[in-house]
Amino acid sequence: MGQLKRAHYTYWLLVVINFIAVMYNASLYLLISNYVARKNLSLQLLTKLNVVPGNINLMYWLAVLLYAFLICLICIRRNGGEKAELWLLLELVTIMGLFWTIKASYTGLIFLIFADIFFSTDNFYTIKNKYYWGIFIIVAGMILLLSNDRLLASVITLPSLDTYIGMLPLRLGILVTFIRNFLTTINIVIFAAALFTYVVYITNEQRNIEEELRMMDRANAELKSYIEVAERNAERRERIRISREIHDTLGHALTGISAGINAVLVLVDMDKESAKAQLRNLSEVVRQGIIDVRNSLNKMRPGALEELSLEDSLQEMIKRYSQISELQIKLTYDWQGIDLPKTTENVIFRIIEESITNSIRHGQAEKIWITLSQDEKYNYLEIVDNGRGSQEIKPGFGLTQMQERLAIIGGKVTYQGDHGFKTKVKFVK
Repeated sequence: MGQLKRAHYTYWLLVVINFIAVMYNASLYLLISNYVARKNLSLQLLTKLNVVPGNINLMYWLAVLLYAFLICLICIRRNGGEKAELWLLLELVTIMGLFWTIKASYTGLIFLIFADIFFSTDNFYTIKNKYYWGIFIIVAGMILLLSNDRLLASVITLPSLDTYIGMLPLRLGILVTFIRNFLTTINIVIFAAALFTYVVYITNEQRNIEEELRMMDRANAELKSYIEVAERNAERRERIRISREIHDTLGHALTGISAGINAVLVLVDMDKESAKAQLRNLSEVVRQGIIDVRNSLNKMRPGALEELSLEDSLQEMIKRYSQISELQIKLTYDWQGIDLPKTTENVIFRIIEESITNSIRHGQAEKIWITLSQDEKYNYLEIVDNGRGSQEIKPGFGLTQMQERLAIIGGKVTYQGDHGFKTKVKFVK
């Protein structure tokens, strides 16, 4: 920030120097006119001038007012005022008015306008800013061309300040000319310093931004790697948990059933009543096994579905996503009156949850439309987002899980990634 402050300080120093130079040149017209009048040299001055000057006092005060107006325009543009093109046009018109008012005696104002445009432009490569530069270059070229005395004399006749200075004593004239040239030179030097400081600042800022972007890319890559590892670990833990559930429920039940069947095979020819009693015991074991399986499946059921309906659970999930992000999700639920099995509700809930996650993570979507509809034979689920989409869809872990879950309820899924991403599910009622 130190370089930016130095650049702004030198810019405002440039503003001050230009004000001093404008007032100095305007004052020379006024003071030398008074000097000529006191020394009775008016006739001699008029014979040297190509044109009779106008009201010198009016010229002086008009220069003061125009410069003050120019400062106001610069402040408005630098403070981010609206209609920047209009303020720029007014600045250029004002600079031309100042140039004309002081009889083209000072051209350093062009550096002030150049610095103003340069400092107030954030992006030098946009079309609009190229338009700014086009206007500036045309007007700057006109002013610099008109600052040439010979060229200006061939176009329009103005009272030359050099002629006025020539009416002063030699030493005083040399001093006045030296101060005039010094102000012009120091104006160019300060302009170059401001420009150099600002360019250095912009270059360093660009380098810092590029470095931050590289760090963000590395952090993003590490985060993706961490997510993949976390997903694999979660999948491995889930497989271990399910295998334990199967071992502790179905495993024990099936082992007992197998042993009971072997016992029945032995008893069926020896003691039919004992065989029937054993079959009744096996039936009870089977029923208990079914209860254990249902309990295991219920443990995998989403918590929201335990207390709420499918529609309310989806609304709750949408509310949760909306609270943690700026994502807009619209739900159209036309499954009223349908009594879905718990397994089907679980599958639908998980598919919608996975689709929303994919839309955020991979598609960077801002809006998602979820539609649950039906006809006489099928139930339909359609999830559409406005994300990046994908021309070539390669099913990963999430999409594969969708297909596996739908296989449980005999459903089918299709994907489309031309405009955003669309997931369409169909299963029999």
